[in-house]
Amino acid sequence: MEETDTIAVRLPELLRHPEDLDKIGALKSEFTRKKAHLDTLLKTGLKSQLEVTEAGIDAITNGQKTLNAIKEEMMRIDKLCAEAQNMISEFPLINMISKIHRNFVAVEEIKSNLTDLDARLNDVDRMLQDDDRDELTNPMPNILPIHYTLTQLRDFRDDMMEQSSKTDSDVRETLQSYFAPLESTTDQFDERIGLIAMSLIDLVRAGNRSLVVRLAKIIEAEERADEKVMALKEAQETHQQLAAKFKSIAKGPKHIRGYKEKFLDCIKAAAGAKFENTRSNFEDNPESLSENMAWYFEDLAVVKHEFLQLFPSKWKMFNTILNIYHNLMHDFLKEHLDKLDLDGQSLLSIVLFNGQYNKEMKTLGIKAANMVPHVIDGREADLLQEYSQLIAKKMEEWMNNIAEEDTKEFVNREHQPNEEDGKWHMASVPTMFTMINQQLGVALDSNKGNVVSSVVNECVRLLKIRQSKWEQVIKSEITKHMRAVTMEEQEDLPDGILEYMIAVANDQIRCAAYTQQISDNNAPLLTKKYEDQVRNSLDDATNGFVDLATFCMSQIIEIIFNDLKPIRKTLFTSSWYGGNEMETIITTIRSYVVDIEPGLDEDLFAAFMHQLSEQTCIIYLSCAYNKGAKFRPVEAANQIRADVAIGYGFYTEYMDRGDVKAVWTVLEHFLALICSEKEQLIQKHDEFKAAYWDLPMGWVEAVLKAREDKTKDMVESVKAKASYTPRGQEPTIMSRYARLLTAAS
Repeated sequence: MEETDTIAVRLPELLRHPEDLDKIGALKSEFTRKKAHLDTLLKTGLKSQLEVTEAGIDAITNGQKTLNAIKEEMMRIDKLCAEAQNMISEFPLINMISKIHRNFVAVEEIKSNLTDLDARLNDVDRMLQDDDRDELTNPMPNILPIHYTLTQLRDFRDDMMEQSSKTDSDVRETLQSYFAPLESTTDQFDERIGLIAMSLIDLVRAGNRSLVVRLAKIIEAEERADEKVMALKEAQETHQQLAAKFKSIAKGPKHIRGYKEKFLDCIKAAAGAKFENTRSNFEDNPESLSENMAWYFEDLAVVKHEFLQLFPSKWKMFNTILNIYHNLMHDFLKEHLDKLDLDGQSLLSIVLFNGQYNKEMKTLGIKAANMVPHVIDGREADLLQEYSQLIAKKMEEWMNNIAEEDTKEFVNREHQPNEEDGKWHMASVPTMFTMINQQLGVALDSNKGNVVSSVVNECVRLLKIRQSKWEQVIKSEITKHMRAVTMEEQEDLPDGILEYMIAVANDQIRCAAYTQQISDNNAPLLTKKYEDQVRNSLDDATNGFVDLATFCMSQIIEIIFNDLKPIRKTLFTSSWYGGNEMETIITTIRSYVVDIEPGLDEDLFAAFMHQLSEQTCIIYLSCAYNKGAKFRPVEAANQIRADVAIGYGFYTEYMDRGDVKAVWTVLEHFLALICSEKEQLIQKHDEFKAAYWDLPMGWVEAVLKAREDKTKDMVESVKAKASYTPRGQEPTIMSRYARLLTAAS
């Protein structure tokens, strides 16, 4: 049946592609063959079951016939007895003399037993004392004689107490006090039996099998005695008339002593004590559940391989002890699963242990899935879902706490960020990824791709939220910084905004590296399906960290150019000609760069300088919107070349000359718009457009209108004949910084 179910599940995989339809004939033949095989197995099993059922019915029928025959024979004997009494004239006298003789013999026996009671009890006490050693190898050779003597004495006591039931209370009290020492000795013996029963498996491991066999003999004898008592009581209740006639022969035990039940209770108590020890260890260290449960399977292995030769086969000791152990295991796991404060590690440890339990049971020849109750009530899928939700909740709680602390530290800036290897960092990142790695490690232990994927998705979701929160906090703080114009407003803001921006940017690169490491270390351990899911999810988080690092750098650049806002407003105005504005701008930028370089990640610093270089060019170009901007072609060309030389020289100190040139080439086209003759403007504009397809026409208009020799038809001719370039190409700096080129900055 399982094979058929497996085939049904595999059908979508087998017929995944259109060309797989050609396989239908072969698949049909294979499935038909397997179905015929299953049908044969079912018919064989059904035939065997019918034979067993028929044999059982025949046995019940034969038993019923035998029982009826015995009943008829007993009634015939009773009838013959009644008829014999009438045939003998002096039968009443003979019967009375016989009763007197029996009573006389019984009294003599009672007197003898009462006289010998103390001596026999002393012998039993002596044998108990001789056997009283704690070693597992102690064979206790006297345990069978002790049991035999105590059984006789207890049977005698039961007879006496039953016969005294019709006497006055004084007689009963006297007998009870007389038999009191027997009670004490019996309690010692029962305690000894209980200790042996609780140590069965350890005794077998120690090689003391003879003691186990003697215990089994005692329990078996007591079981037979209890069966005899129950049969006698049942017969007395069913045939009260016959029971009254044969009352004199009812010697022996009068009460069920329940040694078999007590024996099983002791086995359960011994296992329960081991579970208590495991419970304590599990609560201290949930990950050690499998290790702490090793005794469970070792015990069952001993029972399976050793107990069959030591106990009566009808007891089915392996199945009996297996049921005891299994129910205790079920209760143990259920107790923990029902706890309201169960942590994720404990929950997953139990789920993982379920898999180990099934495997270990299989080695013992048992299919755990068929045992009742199921060890975790068949809740594996629900528990895995619960685990994922629990981890999500805990992770969210941890991440929120970390985010709250980071935000507080970033906003208040009461001290400098952490310095590691000369670079600025926030303190929380290693802790955060340690927690993530711990949860992923636990999830990987489950050997279930869906669990790992679920935990990864939750971690990525929380990391994306963290990225978004950082962006919001940074925007808020940068806005405060930008709006602080007066001295009083600036003094109200805490220092260190630059250092903390660098720290956050560095952390994003470190986070990206940690995330990539998690992907490289863990994704290959999964199946292809879940490997791709995990990699894609973690790549998404990595890209988010890179984007946030880029955003941090852009905000640092915003701070730099915000400080340069007053001098930027003078570019291209009358005071710019012959002035040193660009030198002042570069000097200011240099002072920032000198402060930033030591604390910023090296790879990030290179990207920062490239971004700063691009934005310097764009800011310079955007000054065409400045109020009073006026381009006097010859003078403007000389001044722009001087400015470019200053800027170009600065950036080549930190960047490759080719990279700087690739950025600053845009100023050559800018210079062409300013200096070209009217007749060449359209051509120069087209060349500019060819190099920078996303060149904004609004900015071109602003540049042309700022030319000293501008005419109305100059601007109109360029607009009218401007070539159209389709969208979809890679954006240039002209559109990446479009916001700076659409209005006055």
